Amino acid sequence: MKDNIVKRYKITWVTPDFFLDTDFNPDLFAGLLKTFDIHWIVMFPGKDARFSEDDFKVLKEFPGLTVEFVYWTSRARSIKTLFFYEQVYRRIKASKPDLTYFNYVPTNPYVLPLYWRINRGKTIVTAHDGNVKTSFKMPLLSSMVFKLAYGAAKYVNMFSPTQAELFSNTFKDAKIFVILLGLKDFGTSKLVKRTDNIVFFFFGSINVNKNVGLLIQAACNLYEKGVRGFKVSINGFCNDWDQYEAQIKYPELFELDIRMIKNSEISDLFAINHYAVFPYKEMSQSGAIKVAFNYRSPVIVSSLQGFTDEVKDGVNGYVFKSEDLNELEKLMMERITNHDSEYKLMQEKIADYNTANYSTDALIGKYRQMFQNVISAK
Repeated sequence: MKDNIVKRYKITWVTPDFFLDTDFNPDLFAGLLKTFDIHWIVMFPGKDARFSEDDFKVLKEFPGLTVEFVYWTSRARSIKTLFFYEQVYRRIKASKPDLTYFNYVPTNPYVLPLYWRINRGKTIVTAHDGNVKTSFKMPLLSSMVFKLAYGAAKYVNMFSPTQAELFSNTFKDAKIFVILLGLKDFGTSKLVKRTDNIVFFFFGSINVNKNVGLLIQAACNLYEKGVRGFKVSINGFCNDWDQYEAQIKYPELFELDIRMIKNSEISDLFAINHYAVFPYKEMSQSGAIKVAFNYRSPVIVSSLQGFTDEVKDGVNGYVFKSEDLNELEKLMMERITNHDSEYKLMQEKIADYNTANYSTDALIGKYRQMFQNVISAK
């Protein structure tokens, strides 16, 4: 009888708060738990966490899943961070995994001892970018840490074919897996679409690479040309909002909520508004579009590969030439003009695209295969 028993391998899964919107997928975990036991180590900042321990209550009864939380309270540049990563390492080791899945991007030199000490043959690390972007904080330091950490990695999971190709140009010996990010569901809303105006909206952190100023300019230009019946809603945290506010010529055209948007509020944003606009000028891949897809909200995005890998013009969204103000204006005007005849049809297309590309069963299969490949290889 013993020979017929299939061993359940144990995976220790490590996620920081800022990647929980990538990993927090109860359906994905439920599927993987049919094959593996999972110990999930969640790294929370001491303040301004986007998730909380309460969010994990839904997972409490999942058989084969245990969750522990680790908090760091020191600043990233403090040497105390070194001791925090040591604590994470010890918890990984204490869990005695057959495989560690480490979803943490190395930009801080204090994380390097952790990267170098975890067993290369039993660890899959993730990379969300194929190289260091200029938008990274302290890009020179980040580039050094990036190379030193990933240079020691044997198995790497990535979420974009474009970024995987960039990564492979530098790290030729790494075995790279590519699994597209799943849809991001923040619950349901009781609200319905607005009928007083067509609303173009932005949500998420606001910084120079998100290029929100382009959306503001496009809206003001359309308003000056006499276009009415639309609004622009901007929602998210910004350190230097004054520079964007100075560009707003017509306050009556804008609805602003400049603060950290709670996860519990996201579903309402997509329920009442119409077109999610992401006019970025630099990015690798976007989690925000996966939220939009989930709520069948047509997106308007710039023509960066991180978007066009998954946003198909006229199928599940609309694409304009990156940083081209005239093209964004034209696209917004087309949406206003054709909204009544095309909006519901586009929502149906998004639903079909989601089924074909982001089903939970497909994601479970890809993660299971990746884990089994590495476990069998070692």
